[in-house]
Amino acid sequence: MAKLSVDIAKKYDLTVRRNDSFYLKVVLSNEDGTAYNITSQAGVAYQADFKIYNSNDEVILGFSSASGQNSPIIDSSISVTKETATLVISTTANNMGIYTGSYKYKLVVSESTDNETNTVMVGKFKIIDI
Repeated sequence: MAKLSVDIAKKYDLTVRRNDSFYLKVVLSNEDGTAYNITSQAGVAYQADFKIYNSNDEVILGFSSASGQNSPIIDSSISVTKETATLVISTTANNMGIYTGSYKYKLVVSESTDNETNTVMVGKFKIIDI
């Protein structure tokens, strides 16, 4: 029996230090090296969301390119450059005070008017201290 996977998400485990600033730059590309399309039919950049989950699948911290998000999601903490499919997550040390331990994360790009949602990166998110 042949198997086919349509899951485009890449798995990367991340380790960060508690109470340090957090910066992550992700460039999305197709297998042939061209930029992944994160532009809607209307020419608008997709929204990006990076969420960190505990073992009960509850979001304990998140970052979003959108505004108007509820805590624990930090508004406008992801910049999206649609032409190069580049996502930059950046936040201050004040936002990285979650307890040390192992969590999981998911990075998703979406566009509501095109009804597109794609998980592009997943993995473990480990917080260390001292």
